[in-house]
Amino acid sequence: LEVVVTPEFLRQYSMSGDPADRSCYQIGVLREDGGRGGSKLLHRIFSEGRRVFISRPINHFPLEEAASRTFLMGGGIGITPMIAMAHRLHALGRDFKVHYSASSRRTAGYLDDLATMPWADRVHLHISDEGSRADLAALLSGWQDGWHVYTCGPDRYMQSVVEAAEAGGFPEEARHLEYFSVPEAPEYENHPFTLRLTDGRSFVVPADKTATDVLAEHGIHVDVKCSDGICGVCKCKLVSGKVEHRDWVLSKAQRQDTIILCQSRAADPEGEIEIEL
Repeated sequence: LEVVVTPEFLRQYSMSGDPADRSCYQIGVLREDGGRGGSKLLHRIFSEGRRVFISRPINHFPLEEAASRTFLMGGGIGITPMIAMAHRLHALGRDFKVHYSASSRRTAGYLDDLATMPWADRVHLHISDEGSRADLAALLSGWQDGWHVYTCGPDRYMQSVVEAAEAGGFPEEARHLEYFSVPEAPEYENHPFTLRLTDGRSFVVPADKTATDVLAEHGIHVDVKCSDGICGVCKCKLVSGKVEHRDWVLSKAQRQDTIILCQSRAADPEGEIEIEL
């Protein structure tokens, strides 16, 4: 859900309510005093009765509803999208488990809510200061066809989940993650390249600009939100060309015919890629 905190702060937050309940939208916002200021400001100025401006729900973290078993792994405030997924899986009668890892009960959100869910028996708490840290290798061992794992939370936590899932046999298409912030990226070197559209138009993207920058300069609208390659809003069809994918959204399979325009570039200097908007 995109929330206008103030005109200069548009933020995306995972929805944690029941998708079947259209009477209200629920989000969980961790106040981060060392962040970019959006969450801190929201905590300060949002109060009961305040009129706020939001988008319609947007799904950048889709759920495979036909999975034979689903593991929902939430670290800290990353539990939010897992709650919405659990509601949906419960409604469908699917097999799933929720594993919630937190440093302490004092800092863990949603504990009271989780205890009252109709699927509360599927929730497993892992509290570090109580000595019940999750044994990810054991939880995600023995993959079987149809199993999927989803994770959201701090980068280090998600990396541990993904590594454990991979070691447990989960193929890439069965491992899903959503970033809250931009992970540490490699040191990329930008080169100019040509961006061609299927209608025949082409544009040179200089080293100091992105594809979305150049398209905007020529009056071609592309939705852009994060500009960091983590939200997936600016994805489009890749028709041809060798791409240096710099996003944190697409799987290897998706990268065969999809590109995230705000970050990714042609892989070779003076290279050319063709896209379909």
